[in-house]
Amino acid sequence: MVVLKFVTNITLDGTHMTIWKYLMGSVLSILKRKPKPIISIIGTTGVGKSDLGVYLAETFNGEIINADSMQMYKGLPEITNKQPMDERHGVVHHVMNHVNWNEEYHIHRFQQECFKAIKRIHKKGKIPILVGGTHYYLQSVLFLNKTIDSGENFDKINGKSLTDEQKGMLNKGSPEQLHSLLAKYDPVVAMKFHPHDIRRIKRALEIYYRTGKTANQYYLDQQKQQKSHSRLRYNTLFLWVYSKRNTLEPRLDKRVDKMMNSGALDELTELYDYYCSLSEPKPKMDQGCFQVIGFKEFMPYMASHPKHILLDTPKEEIMKDELFTECCNQMKLRTRQYAKRQVKWIKNTLIPDLSSEAKHNWCHFGKVYVVDATDLSIWAKSVKQRAQIIVGQFLKIKSVNSSVSQVPESLKDESLFRDKKEAFDRSKWVYHTCDTCLDKDGKAMVFVGDQYQIHLKSKKHRRAVNKGKRKKEYESWLAKQAPQKDQNSVDKMKAQS
Repeated sequence: MVVLKFVTNITLDGTHMTIWKYLMGSVLSILKRKPKPIISIIGTTGVGKSDLGVYLAETFNGEIINADSMQMYKGLPEITNKQPMDERHGVVHHVMNHVNWNEEYHIHRFQQECFKAIKRIHKKGKIPILVGGTHYYLQSVLFLNKTIDSGENFDKINGKSLTDEQKGMLNKGSPEQLHSLLAKYDPVVAMKFHPHDIRRIKRALEIYYRTGKTANQYYLDQQKQQKSHSRLRYNTLFLWVYSKRNTLEPRLDKRVDKMMNSGALDELTELYDYYCSLSEPKPKMDQGCFQVIGFKEFMPYMASHPKHILLDTPKEEIMKDELFTECCNQMKLRTRQYAKRQVKWIKNTLIPDLSSEAKHNWCHFGKVYVVDATDLSIWAKSVKQRAQIIVGQFLKIKSVNSSVSQVPESLKDESLFRDKKEAFDRSKWVYHTCDTCLDKDGKAMVFVGDQYQIHLKSKKHRRAVNKGKRKKEYESWLAKQAPQKDQNSVDKMKAQS
């Protein structure tokens, strides 16, 4: 501290002051008492995250904290993929199965409950193990300033609550209305979000309503803070349970089939009955427990098959139903799409974000180690054994030996790690509409940034272009036939006369 007092008497210009702040931030991060350890198990659905969490909790005296947004809700064990009680082996699970169906579970509530659970687990001398793939939940807990608080905690900090008019707009406004409003208050961020990305749009609007400050400004402030100190709250180890896509997708399809044979349809029917009992206007499909994969997809089947009919119909007959099969295929498709998004977030957001921890000498660790869950026949060796070695070293020396590779040899060709994010090009942060391709509501499809160029090269767009071209050619041919048909009619009448 003597050194600090001495150097602060020196007058520095702007450039040197910036350098000084960066250096002091790094020094203070190192000198500051290292936070307690936490393990985060990430990855797609269907790779065994829950099994690994239980195994590590048994091995290293830990407790599980659920970070899956759907497993917070009571019941529905099959469609939310909750770990069966007999497979938990007595390991305590926190933040799970405690939210009523009539409640919408928000990120700020998860933060509060998760922080309390972590504190309790640490107080008992145990290791908190976060298990789940809802990425914005993980970000809110593990990173400082990664997301902005909302709800009660947000009110206390800023002393400003939402007006009834603002609440009404956020709850009942259409995607188009909300996006137009965001474009008025925060045009930079409005150009970043797709008009149907309703969750993010609401989030950005709430930030502005509560603080008078745009989300864009908050993000810029966070980037500045990232340069001066570690953004991790805890001494964090990330374990990424990964399976190659060509193996994972058939596995996910079989998992859906297994769910249907194990009571998933009964759960969906129960949830549908509850949904129908609610007064108008009904909750949206992107709210609360109704977001669960399978509910929206099976709506057509449940609407045409009342509960009493399903109860009297043999399961074998249900499985052969054409509409049931179609709904099941839609559920499989959405499950695969969700898994793809989970991988994309880890590769394109989490890992590049964590690379900045190197500037702070990995003082809060923050490295990601991958375990290979592609071949389930060797899961014990490729996942459990490798994870045990990594976690054992992390807890013992607060690091992992350099001899242990972050990516196993079996996954070297998967290109899982990117060193850092590409510099953001604001010129690409613009909207494009494709009048050739229409969405489910018959409106022109909207794309943000590079997604438009990707769309133009897609099979879907090419099919739509060819279809439109054929339609125009047919209409042109039809128009030419009309005068000829009329002339033929005139000639025929003359001949008859």
